[in-house]
Amino acid sequence: MQGSSDASSASDDLSPSQPTLDSAPSANRNLKIAIPRLAPPSVKANQQRTPRACVACRARKTKCDGRKPVCRQCRRLDLVCNYAGSKRERQQLELESVRNKVVAYESLLSDIITDTQQTGASSIEDILNRHFQASPDVFAALLAARSISDPQLSPRPKPGISLNRMHITLATKPNSTSHPLTETPLVQVSNIQSWTDLVDNTTASHLLSLFFAWENPTWRLVDQEMFIRDLESGSKRFCSSLLVHTLLFFGCSSSYHLGRITDRREEKALGKKLYSALQHLWQSEKDDAGLPTAQSSIMIGLLCCTFGIDRLGTRYIMHGAQLSRQLGLHRESAPYFATDVEADVGSLSRCHKFVACGVFDVQALAAQVYRKTPVWDEPPAASFSQEEAAVSDEDEEWRPYPFQTPVFRPFHHTALCFRNKLVAIVNETASFALKFPDVKLTQDDWEYGRQTYQRLQEWRASLPSVLLPDENPAPNILTLHMYYQATVVALCQIFSLNADPTSIHPHYPDFDPESIKLQSLDILGSLVLLFQASHGLRSVPIVMLHYFLVGGMHAISQLRPMDFKWSFVLEACVVGLWHLSLGWGRMCTAFLRTIELILEATKPDPTLVPPKVTAVLRLLKSNLWTATDVTSLSTDYVVHHVPAAAGHSGPQFRAAGLEQLIRSMDDFAIS
Repeated sequence: MQGSSDASSASDDLSPSQPTLDSAPSANRNLKIAIPRLAPPSVKANQQRTPRACVACRARKTKCDGRKPVCRQCRRLDLVCNYAGSKRERQQLELESVRNKVVAYESLLSDIITDTQQTGASSIEDILNRHFQASPDVFAALLAARSISDPQLSPRPKPGISLNRMHITLATKPNSTSHPLTETPLVQVSNIQSWTDLVDNTTASHLLSLFFAWENPTWRLVDQEMFIRDLESGSKRFCSSLLVHTLLFFGCSSSYHLGRITDRREEKALGKKLYSALQHLWQSEKDDAGLPTAQSSIMIGLLCCTFGIDRLGTRYIMHGAQLSRQLGLHRESAPYFATDVEADVGSLSRCHKFVACGVFDVQALAAQVYRKTPVWDEPPAASFSQEEAAVSDEDEEWRPYPFQTPVFRPFHHTALCFRNKLVAIVNETASFALKFPDVKLTQDDWEYGRQTYQRLQEWRASLPSVLLPDENPAPNILTLHMYYQATVVALCQIFSLNADPTSIHPHYPDFDPESIKLQSLDILGSLVLLFQASHGLRSVPIVMLHYFLVGGMHAISQLRPMDFKWSFVLEACVVGLWHLSLGWGRMCTAFLRTIELILEATKPDPTLVPPKVTAVLRLLKSNLWTATDVTSLSTDYVVHHVPAAAGHSGPQFRAAGLEQLIRSMDDFAIS
């Protein structure tokens, strides 16, 4: 009984679908066993498929929640949200549209017949013209009749200069291969109305983002954190109306239409207003002894240099550098950055170091390129240590705004440490070059040149791997190396141009200016190609203006069959200058004109000149360069590596002032 009870219990515990030992089938017996079926899961409301995506989301291939009248994606991007109807709905809409047009046409013809019986007009064209001029309102019904291709909602106003405009443009190009756009601007402001009435917060955020992404990393002349903090709070310690308008102008010059790169009408209209405001604000704020005035003076000077009036521009730059010295930026501790708020000590110290190094950098570059006397004799005492820089650079990223990718590690603080050491050599060399050609090179001068070149080589060898272009092609790293190569070229030019061919000069195996110069120019050309491959040429800092001309001039002299590198370099430099000319001043077109004149003078094999170069220069000659541009130049810029005239017995290349070069070579057969 006990065994029977246990068996019964075991049988009761088994699932109905499981056969027991007692009911096991025999070898000759077929037994059908029921297979359980899982019940279909209930469909939750939030898992239901969107019945119909809107037109914009379908074109962009993004998920649409199907909300009406505007879905979530279109509301976020401020896009026009339309829903394409079914085939039956489209047919009904088309039929309704045709009926409305028929009614409108019948009404219009009836009115015309009635009116023309009284006027006696005979020509159909005459009838329509007279009737439309007399009463254009009769066309209202016809124009209001909807077409099947018309959107169901009225189009929104144009978004103007903004990140949103780029999103809208990209939404109309579903097959675009460009990188994804960022969702929000790099810099977001909400108090721009306290400083200017020319732009709203949306446009200001976009333009300031362009400036801080592309222009400011070269020199770090403006500390982003302190500037934005004071802009939002209304404080004038690190912000002013003059500085705000200056940065907006820089951002406006870097802005472009994502769909039509040459369409800068909105940017040019805003740029004119900003520049006009700059002129008035300078008169009212130039006597303010604050840091924003010094920063604005330097940046206005840079603008003047791009306008082809660097004689005025360098005065602004040196004036700003002098104001900065008066504020004590060159000292290790400046009263302007003092604070009693402990939480602000670190931010103010970083701001002091960035801005001081930036001021020293710009005035040294201006002294080198335009042959001016530097205002600062030596580097600022306040600078980042390498240990401090390494800590500050942790987790720092740079993105090519307005795009999300690619992402780079800029190592801004570390780069600033080493750049400051390079600028010290630039500043010193610029002062050394000023005594020529009034005096002849001496033995001591040659020894100075050799030692300076050794210092430059030691600087290059000391760079950490994170600052090498092969490992880190961030824009600020590439421009740092272009700066180095251009500095080597400038040093060698002093000796190449001022050496007396009739006298014997010292021979140093490790300092041959001509061969060293050519090697640096070769590397500079490769860096231009690397910049193009890594970032394109639509957005470039204005310092690239100088490197494009230097690289382009050298490329012309190196055009050879079966060596296509220099054709690519020439194309990159010319296209880069052309992109800059769309947003910046006359200097860009003057550089393009210089390259064109040198090409005409040297007459290289036409097959070696890229088609894009020919197209840009043809456009330049037709409507970009005029006699006014020639007469308006007021520049001390020196063009190096100019091919010597045929039959010249001296050096193969010479240097000439840009203004003099264009005036002497330009035949003035221009529009």
